[in-house]
Amino acid sequence: NKRVRKLTKILLVEDDKSIIDNLTEYLRKEGFSVDYAIGQSQAICKLSSNKYDLLLLDISLSDGNGFAVCSAVKANTDIPVIFLTASDDEYSVVTGLDMGADDYINKPFRPRELLSRIRNVLRRNGKTQSIYEIGNVSVDTVKGVVYKNKKEVFLSALEYRLLLVFCNNRGVILSRNK
Repeated sequence: NKRVRKLTKILLVEDDKSIIDNLTEYLRKEGFSVDYAIGQSQAICKLSSNKYDLLLLDISLSDGNGFAVCSAVKANTDIPVIFLTASDDEYSVVTGLDMGADDYINKPFRPRELLSRIRNVLRRNGKTQSIYEIGNVSVDTVKGVVYKNKKEVFLSALEYRLLLVFCNNRGVILSRNK
C-alpha cells in the first residue's frame, strides 16, 4: 500500500568534473535524480528535451555563462534556478536574482546548507510532494501533521523531524550522525 514517490529531477550545470561527481553522488544519496550538463549549449539542449524540477547553475561555463541559461529557462518554463558560483560580487548576485533566480549560493558551499536551500526552493515553488504515505501512516508536510489509521498522532518537534528524515531516506541505512 505504499505510494510511489516520484524523484525530484535536478539538472546540474557545471564544468568542474569534481564538483559534478561529488554533488551528484551527494544529491542522489539524498533521494534526488541528478542529470548534468558541462556547459551552456549542452544545458540548453537538455532543457529542451527533458523535464526538470530544479536547475543548479554555475555562472562561469566553458562555452558561455549561466546568465544566458537562466534567461532561456525563465523565458520558457517555471523551473526554479539556484546559482552555485564562486562569483560572489554584488553585481553577479543582483543580476542573477533580477533575472529570476530563486536562490544564490557561493562556492565553496556546505552540502547540508545547499540541500536545505534546494528543499526550500522546491517547497516555495510547489515542486515537492506534500504527503508521504507508508502503510497506514501518512505525513502531511505542509500542515506538519501525522496520521496513523486516519487518526492524528501527536509528535514532539524532535520526533516529527526524525520521522521526516526517515521518510526522505526510505530504504536507506542511516548512520547515527546522519
